[in-house]
Amino acid sequence: MIEPRPADDGVSAILNHARALAEARDFESAIVQYKQLLDRDLDTPLRGEVLTNLGAALCLSVQGQRDEVAVAKLVQARGLLADAVPCRPRNLVPAAWATTRANLAVVCLALYEAIGNRDDLMAAHLALDGVEQAMQGAGDTAMHDWVLAIRDQLADLGDRRSTRRR
Repeated sequence: MIEPRPADDGVSAILNHARALAEARDFESAIVQYKQLLDRDLDTPLRGEVLTNLGAALCLSVQGQRDEVAVAKLVQARGLLADAVPCRPRNLVPAAWATTRANLAVVCLALYEAIGNRDDLMAAHLALDGVEQAMQGAGDTAMHDWVLAIRDQLADLGDRRSTRRR
């Protein structure tokens, strides 16, 4: 989930442009814009947002792919999202924290599907720890439904894995 936020005029323009590119599914161009933003002096919350959006765009750019390039982008996305978490403290910005953690879970899930490492599956589960609680009272049903869908997919993968063992 890529999220908007206003900033100073130059940063805001690039951020809005990157978001529009991502919404138009031009992820490669959005990635370039987000990387350009990371070269700027951003305050911590905005840096966390850009890292989150860049991680999401990288993941979306390789959706369904399993080649080496896709895996490399997913690994990069995982690192960016991990870097974003401390920029978005749960106690100060619970919705932003939850968004970053949910994106991290999606990336870990995509890595699991691409290479089959069970550690990535476990990391996806761990990334979602506390997300529902952080979202309580936010009234964001779309985010809540998205997290439930991620959990359902993780449960389905766990069920299929246990079925294979029989």
